Amino acid sequence: MTLKRSDVLITRPCSMDVYRRYRATGLGWGFLPEPDRRGLPPDEEMMRDVDEAHRCGVKFQGRVELDADWMGMIDYDSNFMESTVRDLNNKPAVTWWTHTYKGHPSYHFCTNAPGYRRYLMYQLRRVMEAGTDWLMIDSAIPTVGALNARYGGCFCLHCMDGFRDYLEEILDPAAREKLQTGDLATFNYRDYLLSRGYSDQRYRAEILAFPPTIPLAREYFNYQWREVNALFRRFKRYAQDFGDDVPMSSNSPYYWAEFMYAVDAHDFYTNEMEYRPPEEEVLPSEPIYTFKLADALGKLVAITGVPSAFEPYRLRDRPGHIRLWIAQAYAHGHVFMAPDKMWTRRDPGQPDRWYHSKPGDYEDLYHFVRDYPDLFDGYESVASVALIFSNDAIRQYLGERLGSGHLGGQNRSAPKTDLARACLALSDANVPYRIIVAGDDWVDDRLLGADLSRFRAVVRFEPSHLSAEQESKLAGAGGRLATWSTAESLLDSAGQDIAVGGAPKISVLPRVQPENSDSPLVCHLLNSNYDAQTDRYDLQSNVELVIGQGMLGRVYSSATLYAPGQAPTVVDCRASAATTSVTIPSLGMWAILKLE
Repeated sequence: MTLKRSDVLITRPCSMDVYRRYRATGLGWGFLPEPDRRGLPPDEEMMRDVDEAHRCGVKFQGRVELDADWMGMIDYDSNFMESTVRDLNNKPAVTWWTHTYKGHPSYHFCTNAPGYRRYLMYQLRRVMEAGTDWLMIDSAIPTVGALNARYGGCFCLHCMDGFRDYLEEILDPAAREKLQTGDLATFNYRDYLLSRGYSDQRYRAEILAFPPTIPLAREYFNYQWREVNALFRRFKRYAQDFGDDVPMSSNSPYYWAEFMYAVDAHDFYTNEMEYRPPEEEVLPSEPIYTFKLADALGKLVAITGVPSAFEPYRLRDRPGHIRLWIAQAYAHGHVFMAPDKMWTRRDPGQPDRWYHSKPGDYEDLYHFVRDYPDLFDGYESVASVALIFSNDAIRQYLGERLGSGHLGGQNRSAPKTDLARACLALSDANVPYRIIVAGDDWVDDRLLGADLSRFRAVVRFEPSHLSAEQESKLAGAGGRLATWSTAESLLDSAGQDIAVGGAPKISVLPRVQPENSDSPLVCHLLNSNYDAQTDRYDLQSNVELVIGQGMLGRVYSSATLYAPGQAPTVVDCRASAATTSVTIPSLGMWAILKLE
């Protein structure tokens, strides 16, 4: 069974008492190869972790590591240097880990190298034989993620051989002549670029340009894209040898174009995200776009903060603010993993630093989810506005940022595109919306088959990088089609479905069961009136919520309010031909309004 919206996940193996204290149903990061270990971690320890989780009714997600277990590759394969990502100067790429092992830095290994693939499958077999329920590919930055200014790759012999075979498959004689590839039987892309005056520095400066400026760069990206898709589907197939239907996730930053690979092989995502302290922002903004794009792909996200996100809270304990992170994820239909013990950072020569929660910080939020799973499972977001996502446009965005220091690679911050700005503008205004993915040669299209008639506004972005067929589909929206210019103009064209009176900074997120016309409407209410000094939320009294009947599609005559740690309360609900109005006597940080 895969991830559900009402699941409660712990980030890492812990004591049985912790599992039970949170009423956990799953584990996010199982089987951690500790960076300072010597030799491979004992399988017996992993099996004990799995057994303890199972005894608490917890699904155990085992990990296959792509970067954190670079030391394991050194132990496993004596010829490990043959599997390293190489730049144009044939120098091995090194990841962000700062420590060394057996005299070596943290090499970025090439997922096209047969030796490294054998090690990844060896990891997968050991993980699954330990009895794990779910499989997660962690730090999922494969070789396609090395084609950027950070790593300057990959020009290893395995990639050069594979690319040569790919070109023989796709290039006709006229294209070969135009590109001056010569005899493809002896073609080497690294030599090809060097002979045309490309240095490592120039390659790094231009590799993400879109449209490409480097000869054969488009073909090279397409080759790497095909390989990573095949690899992740192979992970998925191999995992099924150990169970009838083993769900697979990855820690892939899928909101960047080069990492939205093998969507079909993912059952969900297990992600880290940038979160900021309350002095910078109270209600997290970046996860909103991440959640909405996951919805567009039909995937759930089990999310937590990147390690650095928890460092300010290690130094100054403010669990109240982190509680909003948790509530926000569940309100969007996703899962925030319980932050019981979180690694925050490591400085060279210094021990690891950890954020530890205290009993009572977060348990009530997770108990709330487990007490009322019927308010979470099966519900999808309501939408009056459609925003069109173009994968090609994200690739263009990357190219535009080459000169401003964007390095690509291990970037856990969502792109600041106009689409992301539109998401935040609509969220701030409580206008319900959905992203629709307009596919390209990399990503399956979801626009051409979409029913646009149910949206009051359909928003496209320039440059759209859409095909003529996709643009024609949008043109069918007629006067409901708008092109993004500013947040103000978007809100003017989008109209308003929800009005909140009596309190500022209230987010309303309506959700329904799309296959059940008689289902209740549930509205998650988030109160962002937070005081960073006291780490508390101002209780809001007599909040008036008015919802247009056009969004509801039916008349609701009764309302019940659910909140963590409180008994359900019937609240005043008034329906007219135009609106449904609800008075909420008291609103803390998070509540769910159920309309029937």
